[in-house]
Amino acid sequence: MGTAKYDVNDFNARIKRIRNPRNNSYFDPELRMHIPKHVSRDKIRKISKQEEPSILSAVLVSMIIGAIALALGQWVRVTYFGLVEINATTLTLDLVAGFWMVLVLSVLMGHRGFMARMAQVAGLYVMLIAGHNFVWRWPDQMARIYSPAYVEQVKATTLPQSVTINGTLFAL
Repeated sequence: MGTAKYDVNDFNARIKRIRNPRNNSYFDPELRMHIPKHVSRDKIRKISKQEEPSILSAVLVSMIIGAIALALGQWVRVTYFGLVEINATTLTLDLVAGFWMVLVLSVLMGHRGFMARMAQVAGLYVMLIAGHNFVWRWPDQMARIYSPAYVEQVKATTLPQSVTINGTLFAL
């Protein structure tokens, strides 16, 4: 398949066709198609606008972000500070580390709206009152993640399928 040789005059003629104000599009001989000179803003917005997730799924993902953040905060407390027992100091450390992790994870995942923040705090609270049930469900795996001493301490102070609210244990 042979190609035609173009010179400066052909290039200047092409530029003249492109710059012609009467043309909404111009014919490109190399591509053999009409190329629009301008794209309307509506087409740009339609292409760039992606379908947003439903509110329920966004809230659920944000709650999971909050729960993971508190689990990471507790992991930092147990692994790096070696604080296994649960008291006011460890609760404060868990919450501070959890809120910091919420900020980091929400920025990474793009969930930074007001409702997303409220759902993240709710997820953090749910993990705070019921997260010990993961230790009862998977003790061997949690002993590897946290520490065996932490798992034994949680098993000694809580019951399976329960929630802890303000230091009071409620069995479900």
